Amino acid sequence: MCASYILVVMLDCEVGGDEAIVHPLAAFIRGYTQPGPGQHQCLPVGWSARKAAAGPTAQWLEQIGATSLHALVLPTPELPSIIEQIATRSPDVAGRIQVAATGGGAIKFRADIEAKLNVDFVAVDELKATVSGWRAEAEELAGGEDATEYPALICNVGTGVSLVRVDDAQGTYERVSGSGIGGATFWGLVRRLTQFPSFDDAVCAARQSGDPGKADMLVGDIYGAEASAAIGLPPDLVAGFLGKLGADNLTDADVSAALLRMVASNLGQLAVFQARLMGVATVWFTGGFVMSAGEPPVGAGSVVRHAVAEAVSFWSANKVCAKFPHDAQMLGALGAAVVLLKPPAPAAMP
Repeated sequence: MCASYILVVMLDCEVGGDEAIVHPLAAFIRGYTQPGPGQHQCLPVGWSARKAAAGPTAQWLEQIGATSLHALVLPTPELPSIIEQIATRSPDVAGRIQVAATGGGAIKFRADIEAKLNVDFVAVDELKATVSGWRAEAEELAGGEDATEYPALICNVGTGVSLVRVDDAQGTYERVSGSGIGGATFWGLVRRLTQFPSFDDAVCAARQSGDPGKADMLVGDIYGAEASAAIGLPPDLVAGFLGKLGADNLTDADVSAALLRMVASNLGQLAVFQARLMGVATVWFTGGFVMSAGEPPVGAGSVVRHAVAEAVSFWSANKVCAKFPHDAQMLGALGAAVVLLKPPAPAAMP
């Protein structure tokens, strides 16, 4: 897990467009999202790639004959070298394609990409892409009509946390709160305190063999089991996160489990308090910290989502429900595609 990622989205069209042009950036993206016959998808560490039918954006796609979208996620620090690599291999680009991007670096590197790669580069605000993708999926699941109750609350968890209120089916939104304790906090502490080589390894080990109670100071550690019952607090309730971090018998899995519980608890508390302020009973969680599509039931994403759902249940006394998109990994890509294809507003009458 890196501190910053960029998501690049490209569309396939039935007629013309980038299908008729052998564009180096298009070839680069397809090389990861659409391996040739007999080839296996081989991605660098920290990258992810998907090719998907763009059903949720059909009402926009039909106007231009688009059939599917390609989504490539890569660490932002690697983007400058990739731009130079593509530009060096194909210095004379005849055609021009259009791509959308969101996340870290989308605005910073836009001019460089457009100039060196002959691309119409649409930088989409990350929260706008998230809201648009979330609405598109809601419409698809509801059979083309958005049955969502508004206002709705989205908790987007990436490097940090943004709590977003969505006011209506047109996607009017406002960032109402947030926190600096998010995915980067978890991964930064994991890297400093353990030897896990990857985010997935740390999270899966936390689930399989980690005991957060060995690293957290519990009520029972302070008062004992009997006294805890007397004061009305369960002995396994956390009194202080990481309060026993100096213990000699800790494993890396124990530390990872405690860190995950700490970050998830903070997310749950923030989300529940905001839900109460808004008078809603559902919080939608999105973002890199909770996303993982097409994974086995015990994959890292499902472990994180379970921890977050438990935290929401705890802080709300089961009165607020945590929900997650059907395909969180493609949510930003769908949202960027929606923004890319949305017809421009009609010109004002003179």
